Amino acid sequence: MENLWYTKENKKGVIAMKYMDILAKIGACVFSTVDEEGHADARYANVGVANEQGVFFMTAPTTHFYEELEANPSVAVTGMIKEDGIEVIRLTGKVRAIGKEHLESILKDNAFVKDVYPDEGERSKVQAFQIYEGTGSYQHLQKHIKETFSFGK
Repeated sequence: MENLWYTKENKKGVIAMKYMDILAKIGACVFSTVDEEGHADARYANVGVANEQGVFFMTAPTTHFYEELEANPSVAVTGMIKEDGIEVIRLTGKVRAIGKEHLESILKDNAFVKDVYPDEGERSKVQAFQIYEGTGSYQHLQKHIKETFSFGK
């Protein structure tokens, strides 16, 4: 069944799922946050799942990333893939912790996660997060395509 999760900006129906699929394919993206003192920080993190419900990722409660998400539940994400030219996805959105029950779907078949958290005990401690509402842009550098999309409310 085709997902008709349309963007708000484009009434012709650019399907945002197409961009979520690209983001999921990219995998490791740069996630940027702001700490309690207003200082920006960025790090690579793996996109576990990107679908009609948003973008799902995880981090351990012992990281600065986790602390920054708790202090300021907003994030910017950037990823790039070079398969059919250079394609860039950028998005900003609101984040919420979603609980450990979602970890299985995020961790499933994800070699990156097993490299970062090789011990099953460590993996069980990580927290799942969801970017549940936001806006984004897609750009194909060689084809000179630039489109925007939104997701969530």
